[in-house]
Amino acid sequence: MKKTISLLMAALLILSLTLTAVSCGRQSDKPAAPGKPASAGEPVKPVEPDEPVEPDEPVEPDEPVEPDEPGAEDAGPLPLMWRVTDKDGHTLYLFGTIHVGDERNDAVMARVAPVLDGCDALAVEFDAVAYAGDMQQMMKDMEQYVLTDGSTVSDYMPEDLYQRSYELLKQAGLMPGVFTHYNLAWWSQLVESAILTVYTELDSGKAMDSLLIHRAYDRDIPVLDVESSAFQMALLNSFDNELYLLMIKDALENTETYNADLNRLYELWLSGDRDAFWTYLASENDEDDGNYTEQQLAMIEDYNRALLDERNLGMRDRAMEYLAGGRTVFFAVGAAHMANEAGLVQLLTDAGYTVEEIAY
Repeated sequence: MKKTISLLMAALLILSLTLTAVSCGRQSDKPAAPGKPASAGEPVKPVEPDEPVEPDEPVEPDEPVEPDEPGAEDAGPLPLMWRVTDKDGHTLYLFGTIHVGDERNDAVMARVAPVLDGCDALAVEFDAVAYAGDMQQMMKDMEQYVLTDGSTVSDYMPEDLYQRSYELLKQAGLMPGVFTHYNLAWWSQLVESAILTVYTELDSGKAMDSLLIHRAYDRDIPVLDVESSAFQMALLNSFDNELYLLMIKDALENTETYNADLNRLYELWLSGDRDAFWTYLASENDEDDGNYTEQQLAMIEDYNRALLDERNLGMRDRAMEYLAGGRTVFFAVGAAHMANEAGLVQLLTDAGYTVEEIAY
């Protein structure tokens, strides 16, 4: 159901982290230091302040190198990026991420690294790398999904749908037996994650967000939370059971096209073709509307509004706070939050800021 593709854009990263925690347990009883990633290895030594971003083209530490400057016109992925400036000359960079990928995300990282390295802070939806080391917060976030009345998720699903879901989760190695006392909201996310594992070539382990956060840690760049894990997990658990059942049913019925749809999304993101990418994100799939009742269409619309439009307003306000604070911030959230009339690009333009697309 492409109408709820925003779930993939917004939620699979946090789900993969919590599933990893449940499946593998903590590798250490020692919590990660606040603001630092939990890592089995030694921390990477930060780059010295006087080390140039490009060997032949040193830049001032406080002046980000942008992709449209000389020497940046080599071929490669060109995801969209914008420069936002206020009336006092304060700058913020908008970059739309995607929570899956492949080795091409490494090339994307190389393209945007000069800009990030010249910024005072990185802002992401929430610091997923630090979250991966915070078992206490993960368990707290997951508690809300647990059925406490003695029921199991199978009590809320048709038998055939439950069996299909259960078998898919087993195939993906997600241990469905562990989650039988979790609610439909959690199972809808499990099914999405299982389909990503079983039916697609792209990997949440190559999420652009994580690559950016690790780069920021490597360079001692502060990482700021635009939202939080608690906020996102509560939001994803706030809809009616009928919607979650519809999402599970549609996901299972569209496994054969899932990989093609996701790869199309990823290719458009890599291309930097704004019109094509934004049109794809805005697609209502009108030809499929006849498959849904009016009530189901209303639920889907409410879901997408909550996951995108309403969150965009909070993200806009956070971006405005960063601009007013005077620090140059690399603001990286899901690419769907940038797009179209309700996206951050338009919202910040409407608020009176100068928003310029950066050409590579």
